[in-house]
Amino acid sequence: MIKILLFLFILTTGNAFSQKVRVHEFPMEENAILWKITGENVTESCYLFGTMHLIEKDYFLFPRKLKKIVKKSEVLMMELAGMPDQAEAMGYIMLKEGSFFDFFTKEETDTILQWANDKFGMNEPTFRAGFSQMKPFAVMQLATQIHFTGKTESYEMTFDALAKENEIEVKGLETVAQQMALFDDLTEEQQAEMLMQTIRDGDKGIETIQEMQQLYRAQNIDVLYNFISDSEGIIKEEQEKFLDDRNRNWVPQIIEQIAKKPTFIAVGAGHLGGPNGVIRLLEKQGYTLTPIKL
Repeated sequence: MIKILLFLFILTTGNAFSQKVRVHEFPMEENAILWKITGENVTESCYLFGTMHLIEKDYFLFPRKLKKIVKKSEVLMMELAGMPDQAEAMGYIMLKEGSFFDFFTKEETDTILQWANDKFGMNEPTFRAGFSQMKPFAVMQLATQIHFTGKTESYEMTFDALAKENEIEVKGLETVAQQMALFDDLTEEQQAEMLMQTIRDGDKGIETIQEMQQLYRAQNIDVLYNFISDSEGIIKEEQEKFLDDRNRNWVPQIIEQIAKKPTFIAVGAGHLGGPNGVIRLLEKQGYTLTPIKL
């Protein structure tokens, strides 16, 4: 499950292309997290890039070439339109009624409280005061972050800062509400199991993060997709909703945008690869995607 967490539509458009459609075979031979998009009605300098939303500094790929490409863009399109307002984000992870502990059995609650004490030095009163009104998702994020062993970086924060410095327009493919709805739509039992599995992963979670980051640095997006898809847990059961459906929703927005202005699109690398990834969905619409090695 943690594989899909890290990292965390068939298309109909009005575009018609006379050229032959070329779709990469799966798995593809090319290794790249940066792809140039060309085709009929595409403005110059349109690119697709795969991120990891949280990544250790040693695996953070951000060479001068990438920075120059971003700076030449007129629009930066990410999953969210820049960094969400903290107050707004808090509103989505707070429960409207009930308690965090309502999701869990007594035995599971005891496990969570012991874990919080062991990992963060939080005794029971401190944990209850801090998290009793929060959704399991909030604690799950906390549990996931401790699997990173080194200093971390954020592509989204880096891109957002570049956009502000260079007066680049920032657009989002989704809203915070849409992203949180993916988790809110799960049953209470599924939400509880997601957190319990993340806690149970323990050292295995650290190994998973390291393997994901190694695949990312090697830019093996189809192998990374398979690695995520082979995970176990609730998110695997909901893969269509968490990955494929979102890809299908994004592609018409991308197609509309790249016809208007030079655009740099940055989404989680897990969305690039796979039979229903953004790369192949765009190719099926007649666009050419060319890998650029960083």
